[in-house]
Amino acid sequence: MPVNKQTIQRIADEPYRIFFPVALLAGALGVMLWPLFYASQITWIPNILQLKFYPNFAHAHLMIEGFVAGFAIGFVGTALPKMLSAPALRRWQLGLLLGLHLSLCAAHLLGYTRTGDALFALMMMCMLTFLGLRVKNGKSVPPPGMLLAGIGLVSGTLGAAWMSIVGFSGDAQWYLFFQRLLYQAFILLPLLGIGGFIFPMILGTTNHHAQLGGPKASRAWKNKAIEGGILGVLLILSYWIEAHSGSADQIKHMAWLRVALCFVWITKESGWLKRKTAKGVMAFSLRAGIVCLLGGMITTGIWQNHKIALDHSLYIGGFGLITMIVATRVIYGHSGQGKKFQLWVKPLCWCTGLLLFTMLTRVTADFMPEIMISHHAYAALLWVVVSIIWGIALLPSVRKYPFTPPTPPKPKSRPSVMDMNFRK
Repeated sequence: MPVNKQTIQRIADEPYRIFFPVALLAGALGVMLWPLFYASQITWIPNILQLKFYPNFAHAHLMIEGFVAGFAIGFVGTALPKMLSAPALRRWQLGLLLGLHLSLCAAHLLGYTRTGDALFALMMMCMLTFLGLRVKNGKSVPPPGMLLAGIGLVSGTLGAAWMSIVGFSGDAQWYLFFQRLLYQAFILLPLLGIGGFIFPMILGTTNHHAQLGGPKASRAWKNKAIEGGILGVLLILSYWIEAHSGSADQIKHMAWLRVALCFVWITKESGWLKRKTAKGVMAFSLRAGIVCLLGGMITTGIWQNHKIALDHSLYIGGFGLITMIVATRVIYGHSGQGKKFQLWVKPLCWCTGLLLFTMLTRVTADFMPEIMISHHAYAALLWVVVSIIWGIALLPSVRKYPFTPPTPPKPKSRPSVMDMNFRK
């Protein structure tokens, strides 16, 4: 398909078609930073490829700002204008967002973390401005959970902006708080807000958020939006208390508070514990992702040792798996492949199984120091394998559009006497 103005505009209409592939690549590069750093201790990696800096921040920020943010922009940029009955993104807006996304990924890959954070904050401010104008001028109201998602996007923007401007030179407690906003609130709150709308589509349960859409915000819509707003404020408050308390007991209490809040919201809004109404790998994988998400919070609420390792059950099995399934639903839905919603698609089965195994490999690595380095490398390679399988199975569909039958020609009306050609 030649790249012309019409093609670019079709991508701007549905930005997931370009952001999903870029985000997938960013995630694969982000995990490969660790094997490249360990190149001198891993025989199958040439030393010439060894990374020259410790990639802890580069890896984390690339996975959040490159991988998660790429999928988030692709989803929200595609779905929200349609929900609002508002114009899609313009070509220059798409180009600006994509250019900033590619630039921040390059900065993190080169180890310029604060530069990457600044570019991410600028990208998110542009995105929020573009979407805010459409919310203001749209003809419909979005699902009420979008307010919670918006709080999460703003939280991530503030977190990255603080870390890019202040860095380590500021107060350690405030740094930890803004880091939590970027590392968790930016992912968790949009997942909860969008999940109230899209999880029921995958699980085949009652979709309360979709039922509240319309030209005007009803009383029920406002009540649901207020619920989401209160949830977002409580979650952010828990991060603030956790960062400023310094008490191990207080940190555990805040972790359990988040578990309770997320469990109640997800259960109430998605009905994931109800009797199975949807079949196939997508519904199974979503439930597995929710279990990993809640389980990851529980483990950090019980054990404070090896917190970074245990957090990967939340990041890989929770955020990573749910992101993959939601992206799959978006691609199938926008490419006219709805028949696959409830099938056990083999590539997706492999992706789910390998991603859960990746989570176990990464989480257990830090508990076995003698094999920690090799397990870090294996986990990274497994993530890349999952990305390749998912990419081969799904990415060709980003170029597909639902089939729309041609409009039949209108029957020719019988010409009137005034239209007849009397010369024949």
